[in-house]
Amino acid sequence: MSLYPYQVVPDQWDDFFCEQSQQDMPEFLKTFYRQPFADDQQRVNATEFVAIDIETTGMDAQQDDIVSIGLVPFNMSRIFLARAQYWVVRSRRLTSSSVVVHRITHSDVADAPSLRSILPKVAEQLQGKQVVVHYRYMEREFFRSAIAGLFGANWLFPVVDTLELESHYLRRERSLLAKWLQKPLPSVRLPNARERYHLPAYENHNALVDALATAELLQAQIAKQHLSELPVRTLWC
Repeated sequence: MSLYPYQVVPDQWDDFFCEQSQQDMPEFLKTFYRQPFADDQQRVNATEFVAIDIETTGMDAQQDDIVSIGLVPFNMSRIFLARAQYWVVRSRRLTSSSVVVHRITHSDVADAPSLRSILPKVAEQLQGKQVVVHYRYMEREFFRSAIAGLFGANWLFPVVDTLELESHYLRRERSLLAKWLQKPLPSVRLPNARERYHLPAYENHNALVDALATAELLQAQIAKQHLSELPVRTLWC
């Protein structure tokens, strides 16, 4: 099986999913790839989403470990907190600096389940849903690297990236003076983006809380930017 390189994604997602479903890979991945996702005409307001966030030992998907995963299902009218999921993951690469950020300690991960045992559960929650992240080069790249390393397979999927959506909106809405002066865009970090939509401040660097924060942000972005009638594929990254 040919593995896609770091940060490279397919040009045609439909063809990619079809091809992957026929490859020799674990059954949970085949099941994931066999699930239909949004067709060309499916609107944002008719789509079932799942926001996902991870905490890691560092920023390098090829070297660092995932230490927790949070996901929250939602649509444009409701967030389904009762169906939210959260896992702490075993890791041997915790550092003092990463513990300060996400507050997951060595004792937390010592008896935690392995990533190998958790990934099938994560895939089951994502299959057939539209995945939402805030900065796709974290979640998608860490999952890509994990599946490639553990199973020798590809795991890639189209995402709606709230950071990219916010960046695009801010560039579009900049005043002529700001463009002429080449002023930098405001911060698109998750807390700063949420503040612009008058969403409440949450604790940062908790995977479940950040997944919830991402879900709420997308709902606010779709409403303010009048995107609910668009085909959801137009938001894919």
